[in-house]
Amino acid sequence: SASYGVKISGDSMEPEFENGQIAWVLKQDILENGEIGIFYLDGQTFCKKIKNDKDGLFLVSLNKKYEPIRITESNSFKIFGRVLN
Repeated sequence: SASYGVKISGDSMEPEFENGQIAWVLKQDILENGEIGIFYLDGQTFCKKIKNDKDGLFLVSLNKKYEPIRITESNSFKIFGRVLN
C-alpha cells in the first residue's frame, strides 16, 4: 500500500535503514510523534523519526552519533509521508 519508494543515502538511520536501501513511503502530511517519515527541511530531504515534546519539534536519527535537528517556525518544513518498512 506504499505510495512510492525512496533510496536511503547515508548511515543516520542505521541499524534499521542502511545506505542504498529502499524505504517504502505512504504519502501523508501528518505523522504521529515517534513515527519515521520523509521530510523536507530548508532545501534538503531527510528520512528521520519525528519527535514533538516540551522542548520542541525535532527530526531524530536512529544512529546515536547524529544530533537531533530542531525545527523552528523560521524553517521551511514539509512532511512527505510515513515510512512503512
